Amino acid sequence: MGTMTSSERIVPWPREPQTPDPVTVTDSGIKTITSQVTKITEKSKDVEGFVPAGLAHVVYCKADTAVVTRSKIFEASPIVLDLTPDTGQPIVEGSIFFKLSNVEHYYDRNGLMYRSMDARTGGGIQSGTVNYATGECIITEYAGDIDVKAIKLESLATELGKQSITEAHFRTPGAPVRPGSFYVAGALLDGTPWNATADFNGVITGDYVQGGIDVETGLVNLYFGGTMDPAGNELEEWYSAENIRPDGKLWVPVPVAAESITYNCVVYSYLPLDADLIGIDPVRLPTDGRVPIIAKGDTAVIHNTKNDQLTAPLTAGQVIDLTRQNVSLIELYDVDGNYVPSAGRYTVDLKTGTVTMAESLNLVGFAEPLTAMHRIEDMVLVTDTQINGQLTLSSALAHDYELDGTYVSSALEFGDLAAKVTNIFDQKTWTNVWSDKLIGDACVANYNTINFPIITTNKGAIAERWMLKFVGDTAFDVIGENVGVIEQNHQITNTLAPINPATGVPYFTIALDGWGAGWATGNILRFETEAANHHIWIVRTTLPGPVTEPNDEFTLQIRGDAD
Repeated sequence: MGTMTSSERIVPWPREPQTPDPVTVTDSGIKTITSQVTKITEKSKDVEGFVPAGLAHVVYCKADTAVVTRSKIFEASPIVLDLTPDTGQPIVEGSIFFKLSNVEHYYDRNGLMYRSMDARTGGGIQSGTVNYATGECIITEYAGDIDVKAIKLESLATELGKQSITEAHFRTPGAPVRPGSFYVAGALLDGTPWNATADFNGVITGDYVQGGIDVETGLVNLYFGGTMDPAGNELEEWYSAENIRPDGKLWVPVPVAAESITYNCVVYSYLPLDADLIGIDPVRLPTDGRVPIIAKGDTAVIHNTKNDQLTAPLTAGQVIDLTRQNVSLIELYDVDGNYVPSAGRYTVDLKTGTVTMAESLNLVGFAEPLTAMHRIEDMVLVTDTQINGQLTLSSALAHDYELDGTYVSSALEFGDLAAKVTNIFDQKTWTNVWSDKLIGDACVANYNTINFPIITTNKGAIAERWMLKFVGDTAFDVIGENVGVIEQNHQITNTLAPINPATGVPYFTIALDGWGAGWATGNILRFETEAANHHIWIVRTTLPGPVTEPNDEFTLQIRGDAD
């Protein structure tokens, strides 16, 4: 601040204070500024016409004060372009291509503007919209320092008038169509984009469009429009009482640009396969290759399985409530996934859904905590099936199944089954051929199957071809086609009852009183046992191509009832 002469006047501080520019001074400079302000005030008393008013404001900060940087993002205003200023003709969809301010190219797709086109895929970054009817193009994303006057229009086509439609009916290039794969898109006359997809039942829904597709034939029906309340619209030219739907809403058709409609879908095609390669005559297969695993009249099993970890350690006599009642199965497993047999360890109550540990609990060899696997299920008759997986059942389900963990399994019913012994015959010499008929001569000796039949049980029998091969006049070896030699030098003076290690009961029993005289070394007695089960042919088909499901698996359960 300088020295003031008599001709100088001090201008009063404005009555509406304004923020002055900040002045940076040191701590020692504060006293200097204060003293100078005092001199000015004293000097002003001698100035003619000076009237002191207001306060003097001094703004300062320390020289060593750190500078604080702040930033704020401002949303730039969109760029609005009129692409058809000299004509009222609508723009042809997909014909716009221009360069803005020599920076980036912009192009249109179904009423949307894009930039940074990828030459390989045709994709880009969505950057605005375009109204094909009015020619107005709005760019909302662009680089900085854009000169809106520097636009180079490289491609643009207009037409005298768009072909507007409110319905579309067509057929896909091939059939059948994979369910859920149909997608359709387009634009309204003003450029508003729309799209829709078909669900697995063929129903098409989306903005401004409804309809359906028959996946077997590829026939597509599309209806463009929307719904609104009919009340108050009775005088509109598009109003029609016939368009009021069962839900009370009025369907109002909306025209779309026919040339903007595009769609894509997946169509199945089939190649003839060599019957010798796949092991079955392909003529017996459906044309689309899909075979329902459940047909009308079959029995299906609806089931839900849960695993509950039990609190460790378990104690003798402890009762555990699994929170689900009327379960069909309860099993315990240790932390390594090993099954814990119930014998001597625990009992289960399927009706109440509880597990009771044994009073003399012994879990040696099993690592805790244990996991309880429990399952609820219903076996029901199927009255109708659809190729999309929908089933109609003959009766209501007894349980309320949650979606997670619930499955539907097919059941093969075999009727009444029982183990039995068949095809008994003797043969003089073993020819190393497991034949169901006599080869060569029969033996002089015989076994009396009328008074002393070979006995087997449902629990012990297996599906096997057996041979008793004599190694002497009174001794023989017991040999199975699949299980091999299970007993040697058995004497005919003893009852034969070889134990099935899987069940702990004999495979079969042959009484000692049935043997006649005359057996010699090399003679054999042949017979077969049939188990109380049914033959099942399991076939898995793997399509050629990369691995998509490396851990695929299935579970086969043998179940039955006994009187």
